[in-house]
Amino acid sequence: MIGFVREVSGLVRGGEPFVLATVVESSGSTPRSSGAKMAVRGDGSIIGTVGGGLAEARACREAGKMLAESRPDGEARLMEVDMTQELAADSDMICGGGLTLLLELAGPDGGCARAYGELDSLLRAGRSALLRTRLAENGGLRAVEHLLEAGPTGGETPVFERDNGTVLLDEPFIPPAPLYIFGAGHVSRFTARVAAMVGFRTVVLDDRAEYANRERFPEADQVVVLPSFEGCCNSFRDDPEAFVVIVTRGHLHDRNVLAEALRTKARYVGMIGSSTKRNKIYASLLEGGFTQGEIDRCHSPIGLPIGGRTPEEIAVSIVGELIQVRAGKA
Repeated sequence: MIGFVREVSGLVRGGEPFVLATVVESSGSTPRSSGAKMAVRGDGSIIGTVGGGLAEARACREAGKMLAESRPDGEARLMEVDMTQELAADSDMICGGGLTLLLELAGPDGGCARAYGELDSLLRAGRSALLRTRLAENGGLRAVEHLLEAGPTGGETPVFERDNGTVLLDEPFIPPAPLYIFGAGHVSRFTARVAAMVGFRTVVLDDRAEYANRERFPEADQVVVLPSFEGCCNSFRDDPEAFVVIVTRGHLHDRNVLAEALRTKARYVGMIGSSTKRNKIYASLLEGGFTQGEIDRCHSPIGLPIGGRTPEEIAVSIVGELIQVRAGKA
């Protein structure tokens, strides 16, 4: 979801109106569950998906009408799609059941747009939030409030309610596992890019401002210029969901960052380099008081053994290993 929010916030920054389609109710064997989202743009292109097929086609068609008619910000519609087995068969879908979609027109300066801009900032910083959208049924459905509350969300499932002319949608947004990439060189650039594509919250850290900057890492959620690598892992020391990739510019920096990372509760720690380099660093850490069991937490040489040689190929092997660990397959 962080990728969807990031792309939608890009539309907001560009002053582009769009229609936000959200699955608010589902039953039976439908392709997407409640909470699935799609943004429809004026040119007909989409961000995200509500499952494809019939439901998505209808949502796109209705959203296109709303945009073409220049409907006011906040105008909304509830659209029910009954995907019985017969209807699904006619549309080449292998599902039945039904979906209810909420379509809301988001103008550039409206409440929905502002909420998504703020939400993007919160998720990039690793903060959870609950977005409460309240709509009124008074001669037509219209969004009258978008309230964003940062902090614990009380769950991961959206809640949709209709009562006495009021429609309420509570949506929890929880940031994905954070990936801390130490080093801002060539391998780091492509690792950050691929990791962002597969849903990690990416943070790039280096002590060189000429390397650690937004121009080089536009896809990263955060880019941090460190005064030094000392204490570089303090901000996530107790986070058991953190992933750490060490690809700095030299053996000494790799050794120092690894020592910091092994003192954390990170779920994954990986370091680039040959077996010879790794063994020298491990020997230094043993002399410094680390146990073999602590050192064995480190994945090195980093990445899946796919024979990668270029920075792009090495990035794919690294992120492949991160996915494997995240999925519990390692």
